[in-house]
Amino acid sequence: MYQQQAAGYDTNAFPVDMAPKITLQLSADSDKASRPSTPPTNPGMPLLVADTPIKLGSSTMHPFTTNARYRVDTLNAMGNETRDYLVGPMPVDEFFEEFLPLPPGYHPPSFTHNAFNGTVSATSEQAAYKPFIDVLKSLVPTLSFVDSHNHEDTTNCKQFSFNIKPDICVYDNPPLEPNCDVSTVEVIIEFKWGSTDNPFREPFGPSDNRQFISDTDKGMDTLGQITSYAAAQLGAQYRTHIFSVLIVHDQARIIRWDREGAIVTRPIFYNVEPHLVNFFSRYAQATPQTRGVDTSVTPADSWEADLAREYLKLPDPTRMFKVEVPAAEEGSESLTLIIPAPVARGFPPVGRGTRTCPALNFKNKKVVMFKDSWRIALPDISPEGDTYKLLKTHNVRNVATCIACHDVPHLPQQHTKTFKFAAAPWACSNKVLTPHAHYRLVLNLVGEALTDFSHSREFVQSVRDALIAHKDAYLSAKVLHRDLSAGNIVIFEGKGILIDWDLAKLVTAQGARQIARTGTWQFMSGHLIANRDASHSVEDDLESSLYVTMWTGLKYSKTTLTDSARSLLITQIFDSDEVLDSGGSSKSRFLVAQTDIVGEVFVGRDALDALVKELIKFFAHRYSVVTSDERRVFNNFREKYAPNGVENINETLKEFLMSNHVYCNEEGMKIMNSPDKIHDYVIEIYNLRLNDPGWPSDDVAVEQEVLRDKKYKTRPAYTKSQLPYRVELTPNGKRRKLEPLPKVETPSPVTSLAGLATL
Repeated sequence: MYQQQAAGYDTNAFPVDMAPKITLQLSADSDKASRPSTPPTNPGMPLLVADTPIKLGSSTMHPFTTNARYRVDTLNAMGNETRDYLVGPMPVDEFFEEFLPLPPGYHPPSFTHNAFNGTVSATSEQAAYKPFIDVLKSLVPTLSFVDSHNHEDTTNCKQFSFNIKPDICVYDNPPLEPNCDVSTVEVIIEFKWGSTDNPFREPFGPSDNRQFISDTDKGMDTLGQITSYAAAQLGAQYRTHIFSVLIVHDQARIIRWDREGAIVTRPIFYNVEPHLVNFFSRYAQATPQTRGVDTSVTPADSWEADLAREYLKLPDPTRMFKVEVPAAEEGSESLTLIIPAPVARGFPPVGRGTRTCPALNFKNKKVVMFKDSWRIALPDISPEGDTYKLLKTHNVRNVATCIACHDVPHLPQQHTKTFKFAAAPWACSNKVLTPHAHYRLVLNLVGEALTDFSHSREFVQSVRDALIAHKDAYLSAKVLHRDLSAGNIVIFEGKGILIDWDLAKLVTAQGARQIARTGTWQFMSGHLIANRDASHSVEDDLESSLYVTMWTGLKYSKTTLTDSARSLLITQIFDSDEVLDSGGSSKSRFLVAQTDIVGEVFVGRDALDALVKELIKFFAHRYSVVTSDERRVFNNFREKYAPNGVENINETLKEFLMSNHVYCNEEGMKIMNSPDKIHDYVIEIYNLRLNDPGWPSDDVAVEQEVLRDKKYKTRPAYTKSQLPYRVELTPNGKRRKLEPLPKVETPSPVTSLAGLATL
């Protein structure tokens, strides 16, 4: 209808003794030396890491996000993550025409003026639930409206960091007792009774930048709350989209959610307007597809479910479903898979919504990996299955084989719709939204998560194996992965396998393929974190290998750091907040300073200490600043004392020159800017340290707690421009400018060179 302009989107492990022999300037030693919100936060909820063989885990489901943190821990943050993906306010009649058209034989309800007097005159929010439910039960008797405000979902939402406890749940069939079950709920209704809790307002601002999202903290809490409910429902069901309702005293808004964002109606004064009652009446008589049910997935027969649970080693109560995916090779039969019910996770609903799980190939009784996601649907972006075919053609090592894949066919609901209305006349300003299409893929193997390693050398070797896959893909198949992360490397039969190629890009493709950054936030390079519009390069992916290695070691093995020091390091390096489209300079500063990882860090693993330090030293060259004066003095020195190269000068001068900041940066950037050299160089660093003796054989992965200080503390973050102004981020997402940091003069190493030149 309103089509947005789509502009500018643009298995054998490598044996250590076969690694390319190149000379490295590495250190001989390892530098060894000694507002309360509703729902309440769930205090017993452990801090979870992201997903892995499906990406945002459990052993069967591994979810991942693309342009966001693994999980959002506060409602306010959840609201801020979502606000830019809301489109509205849409006229209600147009909303109905587009999303809930009149079904054949539709019987409208007999709405009467002031039908909800008992609700709007209630003295409190909780007093409004019963009269509201009573009216809707009488007008739409085929739906079951349940007061669930005292009944959180403790079965399906264990991985949320806050309780999922909506005020009213709407079901097709009445439950045995009042409860909240996001795996079967049809519509969730949330009530607020104060105007300051409303996340929406009348459109305001200049014509080219009109807004309808409230900026109040309470409003953002409410937005985060209804977003978390949408995330839970979409996560626990096979759905293409869902509907929810927000009531703020005498106003209601209907919201349609999909993986692009949400469309919000204008306010409905439901006591005098029939739209809200009509919504539930239309919904009650709508087809499952119109409601958002993914009809390409059906419940498995009981005997099929029993067999699949046996093969997949799942407990008896696990609900099982059946889905069919066409084979990747032409002429081959399609695969019929038995899969478990999905698991809800604490991630915003916007994005690829990737979920993976082991599945039973019913025809040959083999266990395979099933992936369900919403791929970016732009002409120049190849589906992941096509990329796997290309990798196979070029014999890329350490990747899985795609045995089935397709865009889910037949139904228009299998394509997201939010982006179509972003440019509608009534739509306020929002981010450039990207169309998505429902996509499924099946791999021939099921690996273990990188964070389930049996010993630390295994996870380091797996990262090395993934780099070999990355090298083969880039140099042979001309494919850049663009999302090297802990969730995208799995361990299969002791070898690392690089998976999730859905963000990969052909090297020959020109320009950016999508507006947002590409990658997983924790593992993106310092360059990409700080620069939203930066192009993704080889060195970005290889720098990510450092963060995967370091993060996995810090999070899943013993260190000499105190809990607080380790938690602070993880938070500052991997979980930096985004301010004004920039994640700041925390990673680049960490690399350049080289002071956070000193002495022995990883207990009993000198090789891992050395590996991390050498990678830090190498990638620091990307961010080290060489001034014109430093370069001029160094060049003068080199021209005078080493005009024919460093090989022909005495050892003292040679050692001094080669340790100079300018020289090291020059040599490092020569490697950095060469795709051939940088792959070999980084892989060889891994190979050398993997060959070191002393790796323990029994340091199995054990997740280490990351402390979260509940008390408010200032965390400085730097804007993209890296101006000397700081921004204070509070736990509820507020920002406040701080005074500039004092400038610190750092003595230049060139000074001593100049002094040496006078000798």
